[in-house]
Amino acid sequence: MSSCALSAADPLWRRLWAYLQERFNPLSNMLLIVSYYSSNQFLAQLLTHPGRPVSYSPRSLAGAIVVLCMFLHLRVFDEHKDYEDDCRHYPGRVLQRGLVTLRHLKFLGAAALGVELALGLLLGPAALTAVLIAIAFSALMLKEFFCRAWLKRHFLLYATSHMLIMPLFALVVYSVTTGRYPWQAPFWFLFYAFVGFFVTFNWEVSRKIRAPRDEIAGVDSYTRVFGTYGAAYVVLLIRLADTAMVVLVGRAIGAAPWFYAALAALFGVCLVGFFDYRFRTSTRTAKRMEVYAGMYIVAFDLILAAQIVGMQGVKWL
Repeated sequence: MSSCALSAADPLWRRLWAYLQERFNPLSNMLLIVSYYSSNQFLAQLLTHPGRPVSYSPRSLAGAIVVLCMFLHLRVFDEHKDYEDDCRHYPGRVLQRGLVTLRHLKFLGAAALGVELALGLLLGPAALTAVLIAIAFSALMLKEFFCRAWLKRHFLLYATSHMLIMPLFALVVYSVTTGRYPWQAPFWFLFYAFVGFFVTFNWEVSRKIRAPRDEIAGVDSYTRVFGTYGAAYVVLLIRLADTAMVVLVGRAIGAAPWFYAALAALFGVCLVGFFDYRFRTSTRTAKRMEVYAGMYIVAFDLILAAQIVGMQGVKWL
């Protein structure tokens, strides 16, 4: 059943499911977690115990659930801080139509946080510490670092400050995987953690690119800030930066030639989306910028994970 056909008389579980499909698609997010968790876990294992096969274990599943719940509670936090603006500009959404309420989402967010803390406690003091650091930063994001009005006037800084949660998520994976504290992570893991910052920032810019006729009065977009094509060039520059960073990680771990060829091919595919938007600007090609950015987030992690498995082998514990 589509969300358009739902009413307040439908069971709550069905309305919550419609909300998740609209704002936190389960399939997309599970694919993201598999790729994101695998690459960061395997890199942590490679750097901590070079020469040993990388592995999946029950800890991997628990850690992946923690990270998934972290993304979910961030979604709930965003709904609360953006609620009034979204009611004005997106009245057709499930939440804005009242099919689910902020109170329902509070319970959903509390459940996600409870799972994070419970599993962090079970996974040991280092994992719990990393989880608590990430939760604390997300709470600052919810409060918009106690300077909401100022940040709202500085759109780019606003987005940058919020993307800094991504390296902290990577450090959760590191601590769950190795049993070491976040500040014990080696340089190349920290470096790769910030690749996550750049690719997420790339997606953030890409999803707020609009064809001129699709701009909404009062709604910020990167095409408003940088111009119709300037925003697309910003996406291209960020993608150059994060691809270069992954290349450096590959060199550090001794990646095979196919690894660089795969990254080049991935960049080339995304370049098609850039030129499509640049020379055939429309609602469709603008939306595809987000699609290409989402594809890149998943694909580059899978490429690194596959490279490490090819080098080290993998086993199931």
